[in-house]
Amino acid sequence: MTDGYQPHFDTDLERGKIGENLLNTFLVDLGDKKFEVKTDYRAWETGNFYIETWQYRQPDESDKKQSGINITEAEYWCFAGPSGTGFIMIKTEALKELLRANDYRIAKRPITTLDTNASIGRLVPVIDVLRKIGLWQI
Repeated sequence: MTDGYQPHFDTDLERGKIGENLLNTFLVDLGDKKFEVKTDYRAWETGNFYIETWQYRQPDESDKKQSGINITEAEYWCFAGPSGTGFIMIKTEALKELLRANDYRIAKRPITTLDTNASIGRLVPVIDVLRKIGLWQI
């Protein structure tokens, strides 16, 4: 073997460029991008991200209207860790594809204050998001 020989350097370099190009595109276009940022304090416990789809105030849900991912204009959906040390980001369209392709369990969040509405959403497994962005294999 020759000193300094890296048998997979050219392959690794090309593969590395995929992530570098994504980050570069993201940072260059940052000013033009819209983000939906959610800090899910129970994802570590449940293994799921809560994705809001509807909201309402009336107990009978008679005033239910689309919300969350159904109406967002964000190009990226960001799940921020409650420790403030990291996040997982996915293109909103890719997250919508997950929701369309799977019959995720429905969950409800009750009204918690006078300033918040109750909501209905889907519980998306964190592992499915990681698979969708290519960070986890079956």
